[in-house]
Amino acid sequence: MSQHERILTIGLIAFLLVSIITAATTIYYYQEYVTMERQYNEELAKLGLVSYTVNILLDNNGTKTWYNQTLIPIGWSLYNATVQVTNGNVNYSSVYGPSFITAINGVSNTGSYYWMWWVWNSASHSWTLGSVGADAYSLKNNDIVAWYFENTKNLPSP
Repeated sequence: MSQHERILTIGLIAFLLVSIITAATTIYYYQEYVTMERQYNEELAKLGLVSYTVNILLDNNGTKTWYNQTLIPIGWSLYNATVQVTNGNVNYSSVYGPSFITAINGVSNTGSYYWMWWVWNSASHSWTLGSVGADAYSLKNNDIVAWYFENTKNLPSP
């Protein structure tokens, strides 16, 4: 066998070894991915037994930010969920009973403009003004709630 044939043979063997190693590594990581995805879906299903999914809208003078598919523990109030989606950027006063929200994300109540919350009524396809303080409203699975910074002289708004 000539020197040239030997080099080609060694190159071919090296190429085949690299290809086999690459294929084996790809198969291994694919199997790991499938296992992890199955475990993730199992854990997500378990989480559904102890949590709700809600959608929350913050509307500050037309600037709308949706927090869709927000996972919250069962029993949480609108106040708790609002604190979660704003990373704690909520101020309130409890002087008048249930928490009265005074600011969200640095936007404070002023004059006749207040943060008001609404809940989507899927039966009537309309928004309903919240009738209690945010900490007294227990969220339900798939609730859609909205915080509007609005001129309370012009209620109802949404």
